[in-house]
Amino acid sequence: MVKLGQELEKPVVATGDVHYLNEEDAVYRHILIHSQGGANPLNRQKLPDVHFRTTNEMLDDLAFLGDEQAKAVVVTNTNKIADMIDDIHPLKDKLYTPKMDGAEDEIRERTMNTAHDLYGSELPEIVQHRLDRELKSIIGNGFSVIYLIAQRLVAKSTKDGYLVGSRGSVGSSLVATMTGITEINPLPPHYRCPNCRHSEFFTKGEYSSGFDLPEKKVSRMWHGDGWRRP
Repeated sequence: MVKLGQELEKPVVATGDVHYLNEEDAVYRHILIHSQGGANPLNRQKLPDVHFRTTNEMLDDLAFLGDEQAKAVVVTNTNKIADMIDDIHPLKDKLYTPKMDGAEDEIRERTMNTAHDLYGSELPEIVQHRLDRELKSIIGNGFSVIYLIAQRLVAKSTKDGYLVGSRGSVGSSLVATMTGITEINPLPPHYRCPNCRHSEFFTKGEYSSGFDLPEKKVSRMWHGDGWRRP
């Protein structure tokens, strides 16, 4: 084989046909093969030692080739082959979310449409800033599909009469609120008029929750050219 490689100018490499890490682990392979009986032809022969050999062990096993040729097939040529191979990841090392056409546009549109319905055509700065930051992170990191899947699951469950609560970090996402994934609004406690869309936020810890806000009537109303107090 070595001579044939030399004639064809092909690098010859030595491999260990590794089946287990340590030499003493051979017993586990024996048990597995013997349990298969005659169905496994290996039961009719002596099993070879196929543990993970060190470089020195490989060189010793191939010493019959001579020091120079043994080093070529064990070290030199194997490194040449390794350098020809691209880096691969047998296990996923990145985020691979499902693909849905238009997911990014849909999540943004659903979010902003609901936000404008609740807070008016010109969003309060605290709402606009929060949505801009969340949408940038969600869309930029490929989570749009994850949000849309959750939105569809919640919508279907609600339609079929099953109550869907909120758990985990979803309660801290305003985008999740605007898209109907959760009913929890993570913004600071605030008043919001369902008619005129006027809102009033408490950002200095005056109230710990929106449920703590006292009943209050809208103190402003639209007067054509601007706000005025009645």
